[in-house]
Amino acid sequence: MSDPDCLFCAILQGEEPAKVVYKDEAARMAIIESLYPEGAIHWLAIPYEHVASVEALAQQNALRFQELMSFALAATRQQADAFPELHKGFTLKMHIGPFETIPHAKVHILSVE
Repeated sequence: MSDPDCLFCAILQGEEPAKVVYKDEAARMAIIESLYPEGAIHWLAIPYEHVASVEALAQQNALRFQELMSFALAATRQQADAFPELHKGFTLKMHIGPFETIPHAKVHILSVE
């Protein structure tokens, strides 16, 4: 299920442009580049289904939240050969509370500077 007003849902459906780093159709998750990077690498791991926030996802479907976290970790590790910036490590970050610039569950992936 998607939200017609959600930028991330539109990106996943190919209706809006974005740099997709990695997609896993079986897991129904993707990693995209942030439009406002805070580092050399700033990606967002997002589920295909629309959930307003990562906090809502954790509350509504704890298993899917765990899958998103596992996906963010494993998929980022898989990209390390293509992105040497990841060899120094990376950080997974979530926003909890009202600070959601785009209301869609996401995990930020940032390279260590």
